[in-house]
Formats: sequence, C-alpha cells, structure tokens
Amino acid sequence: MAGDGIDTSVPEDRRTRVRLALDAALEALKLARREAEGAARDPARLRWAALGIVSTLQGALVAALSGYETAHLDAVLNPSQPERIAPVAFLLRRARSADFLNAPERVELSGSRQRALERMIDVRNAAVHALSVEIPDTFVRDMRVAAGLVRHLVLEAPAFDPAPVRVVSALIADELTALEAALQEMPAD
Repeated sequence: MAGDGIDTSVPEDRRTRVRLALDAALEALKLARREAEGAARDPARLRWAALGIVSTLQGALVAALSGYETAHLDAVLNPSQPERIAPVAFLLRRARSADFLNAPERVELSGSRQRALERMIDVRNAAVHALSVEIPDTFVRDMRVAAGLVRHLVLEAPAFDPAPVRVVSALIADELTALEAALQEMPAD
C-alpha cells in the first residue's frame, strides 16, 4: 500500500491480484484433486485434500474480493497482519457482505453449508499444524460444498473480468470436474 508505510507482498494492482490469486487457486486445486484421488489407497491423504480445497477457496475469494473496479486492497488483507492475505473465514465473511460484493457475485450460504466449510477449515488447520486430524463423516459432502463455492466464485458469477483469465478459469473448471469425479469414487456420508 503505497504511501502509508506498510510493506506488503500483496499486489496493489487488483488485476494482478486476481491473476495471482487464480493461479494459486489452480495449484491448490490440483493438490486437492490429487490427494482426493489417492485417498482410496491412503485415507490419511484426505487432510491434504482439505488443505488444497481450503487454499483454493482462499484464492477464489481473493479474486472475487479484488474483482470490482472499486475493490480495495484492504478487503483481502489480514487486519492483524496487514502484509498478509486474510484467512479464509475472514474472506468468506467479506464475500457474504453487501459492502463488498453485489448479487449474484455475493456468497449466499445456508447454515449447513457454512458448517461444512468450517469443518474443512478445521481439517486443514489440524493438518497444517501437525495436530491429530479427525476426518468428519461428512467429508465428501463438505468437499463438494467447498468445490461448489469455488465454481460459483470463479466460473458462474465471477466478480472479476473473466476475459484476461479465461485460460486459468478453464483449467480450474477442468480440475473441479476431476475433483468431483474423485469424490464420486469415495464412500459417501
């Protein structure tokens, strides 16, 4: 943020932020898909699938919150660590607010979908911090909720101009389809 003395590695230019966020989302989605596919042989890989989908969601939320011409960098920064991107729960609150996104881009979540995302975040946090990870019985359904939200943010109702990022958006669409196929192979809740 130029002029206010804060050194940040988060790009001020919103178009650059959108592109980088979608690139990061794609890489994280590849991880989620690979780990979901491998979970049939090794169920412990589900924690890394959760890490991938939560990171994908973070990138999609940053892209959405950076998409409007009126978007400000503060919308995606962590208030307690302004040089870093905010955690997913914070970004999700912003994406649900009419102060940041208008319909149809704004995220609308039922209580059950919100809890599904919270469970994914809990699994991700436990995996990242090397804590004992208990995979909820609702894991497959929760992953589908997170994947559906990514689909909404990136493909169905992007808040950003999709033209400059159409290739990465198409790759995200392909990875989402592959992830959903991998989830079909897993035992449902």
